[in-house]
Parts: sequence; C-alpha cells; structure tokens
Amino acid sequence: MDNRIRVLLTATGGLAGYSHYHLLKRIQAFQVEVVPADIDNSFSYTTFTGETLEIIPRGEEEEFIDALLKICIKKGVNVVFPCSSNELVPLARNRDLFKCHEIVVAVSHNPVEVAVVCDKLSTLDRVAQQPSLAHFVPRYYRLSNKVDLYHAAYKLGYSHEKVVFKSRFAQGGRGVILLGQPIRDEWLRSKHGGAVPLEWLDLLVEENDLAQFFVMEYLPGKEYSVDVLCYEGKSEIIIPRERKVVVDGKAAVSRLVGHEVLIACARELIKLFNLSYLVNIQFKEDRYGQPKLLEINARVPGTLAADLAGGINMFEETLNLIYYGRVKNREVRWETECGRFFQELYR
Repeated sequence: MDNRIRVLLTATGGLAGYSHYHLLKRIQAFQVEVVPADIDNSFSYTTFTGETLEIIPRGEEEEFIDALLKICIKKGVNVVFPCSSNELVPLARNRDLFKCHEIVVAVSHNPVEVAVVCDKLSTLDRVAQQPSLAHFVPRYYRLSNKVDLYHAAYKLGYSHEKVVFKSRFAQGGRGVILLGQPIRDEWLRSKHGGAVPLEWLDLLVEENDLAQFFVMEYLPGKEYSVDVLCYEGKSEIIIPRERKVVVDGKAAVSRLVGHEVLIACARELIKLFNLSYLVNIQFKEDRYGQPKLLEINARVPGTLAADLAGGINMFEETLNLIYYGRVKNREVRWETECGRFFQELYR
C-alpha cells in the first residue's frame, strides 16, 4: 500500500497539540501529513509549522459532524484522531458515515459504551458491578440535592478527612474541588488555596446543578496514568506511568512503570467497555496503596511523548493496527522518566 497518510488531529490548540504534531511527523512506517483542527485560532502552533489550521465546531454542537466530514473530504484525510472527550460520542455514532468516504475515525465503535465512559460516575457504577474489578473503585456517592451533598461528605469522613467534589464530565482536572477544613499555612502556601469548607461549596453551587457532580473519597497516594492501544476490547499495548509531579492536572514528570496490577486491571477495563484505539485510564492510590480508578478517557492521551521516550510511538502503532491489523513494537523501556517544560513560541 501507499504509505502516505493524511491525519486530522483535533484540539491542536491544547497544551499537547504541538507534541502530538511532532509525534505524528516522527513516524517512520508512514509518511504522515497532519491536518490540524481546533475550535478557535487564538494562537496556534500552525504558524510555525506551515500547516493550515482548520476551524471546527465543538463536539457537542449539531454542526460538528458535517463540518468535520466536509474538511476531511476536502483535505483527503485518511484517519481522524479525536483529542477532546466531547467529540467521542458523535464520532462513534457517525463512524459509518466517515467510512463511506474511506476515512477511519480512531474512536471506539459502540456509542452507548463511549457515552458511559465519558461519564465518570456511570463508569464507576459499571465497574463497581464487576466482582473482579470492584476493589479498584473508590468510595463515592451520586448527588441530586444539597441534603445528598452533606450526607455524602460526612459519610466519607468530612471534616476530619478530606473529600473530593468532582464533575461527571469535565476534562483535564476541571470541576474538581477538595473539601476539608482549611489549615491556615496550607491555604496560604498552596497554589490553589488547598481544601475549602463544605459550607463554601454550598454557597457556590445551585441545587439544580448537583446531578452533574458526585462526591468521592480523597486518595492521597501515588497517581498513575495508563495508555492503552486496543481494538474491540483486546489490548495490544499497555503502558502505565507514575505521574510523579502534576501541575494543574497535567503530568509534569512521569516515569514508565511495569505495574502488573495496573496492566491487568486496564486489560479488563478495555474488555469490559469493548474499547478501541488509543485510550487513557487514570488511577490514584488510597492510603493503603490500593490503586483506585479515577476515570477512563477513550481518546488520544496528552502525554504520548513519554511513551515515545520509552520506545513506543503510539500514533505509529495505531496506524500499524489500522492498516496492517497488528502492532510492530511492544518493547517498552521501563523506568524511563519524562519531564515537561514550557517552550515559548512567538509571532
């Protein structure tokens, strides 16, 4: 086959966009041309790469699919890699529409399962029902009103224990509030002000909005992010990494670890939800060192550069899976560390 591939990459205005672009351009098995797309062009790396930025609607907007398909046909796109969670369900529903134009959308096939995965609370509900996976589920409570909020917080040990108030649908650490009695020194020195009292949250949120959130136990241990390449529930490559330093929800320092418990759990989760292509699963340890599931992101992860440092270009292996039906490289250099720093671009 002709090894020239044209790839459309969404959400390229995000912090990982520039990194994703270079990962695609470093692919050796294919000659990749990148079609970058984003919801706005306030500042884009395309100025420095010579690529033309395509403006697309948000994934939840009705015009999203038609606009994206039109760009793909015009640009001769072969593969679409979605990088924003709100794009996943509409793309899963319309995979066959793209397939009619010989365009592969690298998203899991079942839109119902994708919708469950995009809802953190529904994900925990499903996993908690599996006997072999239930011990990976943190203690959590769904909310419908402020009585539920106070009841759940106190059931989880508030105020002598910290508690997490979390959005069901937000990405990248957004919509997460740590509840607890603020300690003066912690409050003054913390970048984000530390824990806030439950009474403050009561003033901030409307009762009608609470169904969009849930409350879960605070997990003080190590945090892990697991990148998986899979197809229809079968995992091909699983790479856990410890998130050693996290800044604003982004891993600033990562270490690839051959964590067999997380690898086995990730394999079961991929099978449970019948997921395909690139998926990211996040865990955090409780006070006893037991990993607990935080969320599943059925889209391109933000730190694929760490996997490349460990010897695996996940974009390249995804294209191998799409076009050859198999991956070609599974050898991971465990214990590789990756640090991320700001790099300025000017125009």
